[in-house]
Amino acid sequence: MDLDVIIIGSGVIGAAMGFELSKAGFKTLNIDRNHDAGTGSTSASCAIIRVHYSTLDGSALAYEGYFDWKNWKDYLGVEDDHGIAKFVECGCLVMETKQNEFLKKHKSICSTLNIPFEEWDSRIIKKKLPLYNQESFAPAKRIDQDGFGEANGSSINSGVFFPTGGYVTDPQLSAHNLRSAAEAKGGVFKFNSEVVDVIKYNGKVSGVLLASNEVINAPIVINVAGPASFKINKMAGVEEEMNIKTRPLRQEV
Repeated sequence: MDLDVIIIGSGVIGAAMGFELSKAGFKTLNIDRNHDAGTGSTSASCAIIRVHYSTLDGSALAYEGYFDWKNWKDYLGVEDDHGIAKFVECGCLVMETKQNEFLKKHKSICSTLNIPFEEWDSRIIKKKLPLYNQESFAPAKRIDQDGFGEANGSSINSGVFFPTGGYVTDPQLSAHNLRSAAEAKGGVFKFNSEVVDVIKYNGKVSGVLLASNEVINAPIVINVAGPASFKINKMAGVEEEMNIKTRPLRQEV
């Protein structure tokens, strides 16, 4: 197989990479140890679409992506026998607290990028979301700690509403949609296949070795392995030089 790029992983990010690179004319192969696109950590995702990030670049990319989610079927350019995931644009309310510096940085970034947002005080929150509990439960506690789930006696009285926020109805389906779109552009997916080593030659990546002992060559290997990405970094011998390393993290959302 004559390849330009091997992509390890076919979650929503890996499948999107396969689609975009195939669309740009690259010969791509997505390899995944699971049985289909999006059946790893993507399938457990909250699938929240938001535009408020703590960096200008992050927010700009998220806002660009928002328009693709909003016009998902047009973005894909193909039908999917499994159906098409839907983006529910319900908006997103983020409370202002001392810990997040009352979202000062986020509001500044959104203003710079012309990302719409509304500042809601307690009165507006009660009017828009009458069932919303504005009591504060800080600081965060583990479920086995004393006081977990108990209010601290104070309240949170303001927030920022981002009308372009929302969620995708089925994250696994969205990854399958991207797989279908990538395949329509010539991208290839290989499932039930586990990468056990990243092959290097003359100091450069040259491909991967699978658990089946199959060797697949390509001059570019992209690691989008989700919770297992740190293992791929170790295989490639690049983890030590990374200032920011990856590891699996269980987090309440």
